[in-house]
Amino acid sequence: MSEQIGQSERIYTLDVLRGIAALSVVFWHWQHFFYVGDQPALFDVARQPFFAYLTILYKYGALAVELFFCISGFVFFYLFFNDISSRRVSASRFFMNRFSRLYPLHIFSFAAVALFQFIYFQQNAVYFIYQFNDVYHAILNILMIPAWGLEKGWSFNGPVWSVSVEIFLYGLFFTVCLMGRCRYLLVPLLIFISWLAYPEYHKLSAGVFSFFSGGLAYLIFARVRSLTGRNTSCIAALIAMLAAWSAVWLSPTLNIYLLMGVAFPASVMFIASVSYVQPTLMKRFGVIGDVSYSSYLLHFPLQILFAMAFDALGYNREIFYNTWMLLLFMAVLIPLSFASHRLYEVPLQHWLRRRFNVWSTNRREIT
Repeated sequence: MSEQIGQSERIYTLDVLRGIAALSVVFWHWQHFFYVGDQPALFDVARQPFFAYLTILYKYGALAVELFFCISGFVFFYLFFNDISSRRVSASRFFMNRFSRLYPLHIFSFAAVALFQFIYFQQNAVYFIYQFNDVYHAILNILMIPAWGLEKGWSFNGPVWSVSVEIFLYGLFFTVCLMGRCRYLLVPLLIFISWLAYPEYHKLSAGVFSFFSGGLAYLIFARVRSLTGRNTSCIAALIAMLAAWSAVWLSPTLNIYLLMGVAFPASVMFIASVSYVQPTLMKRFGVIGDVSYSSYLLHFPLQILFAMAFDALGYNREIFYNTWMLLLFMAVLIPLSFASHRLYEVPLQHWLRRRFNVWSTNRREIT
């Protein structure tokens, strides 16, 4: 069940899907430009740039976050489910790797948003979109827990809520992996409990439901693969995906549970299975996944800058209905995301991990 998909730990097809999911959220958040405070002001969704071609992103882009949780679940079960269970991966190593990957850009984007929101408030007497930018919520953000149910509302770099939930999921996932054979029962149990809790406790329940649904999809796929081989398992995953999306399409209204719990996991399973058949497929585009985190965390502070800049130039917000504004925004965001990943995130990640390795070595020598 722990067989790798080719020689690399990376599933390049899922890297690309993760990058697409991150950019989908950017389109969903384009509506921010037409808000006063946290309320839309005469916002016409159909006038947004390229709406006829990007309708699904403007209307349903928010669901890309649940897709991202699902991808994370599939990948983490693939990489760590058995290794953590067998104690081949320590808690300190696991959480240090997660911290070094997520925290540097999180704290940078938090500081940037705090500064930009302060300036925006001086000019508009209201914050841009997220209003709970006080000391209490600053502490929650610094601790990466602004979406654990302790918050009074949305604050600072709002999209980071999903990163906060991911931190919670990592702890829960690691604990589940240590439960021996019971871990196979805990996975569907957590899916069921989070289904009961949704949508009242939307943030955490959506994360748990989607993450462990993705994990369950991996366990099912790994079992089918071990019994039937790579080609047959890929075909089976394709059939499952088509059946799931047919059910979603035929539903009279959008069934969010069917989407998050069946269609997304089946899609992730099939897209990953293609990499099992052809491990290097999409390798040249793997960088799209590398910058998914930076594009996701940097798009909101960039929106604040764009809003302030064009306000200062004397334009009203209707300018953001212009297609050229979307192209300009992406022309800034995408290179900025690449630069952030290469020049800031990766160097700091490597530095933190080297420091951790030194600390671990010294600790072993002392003991």
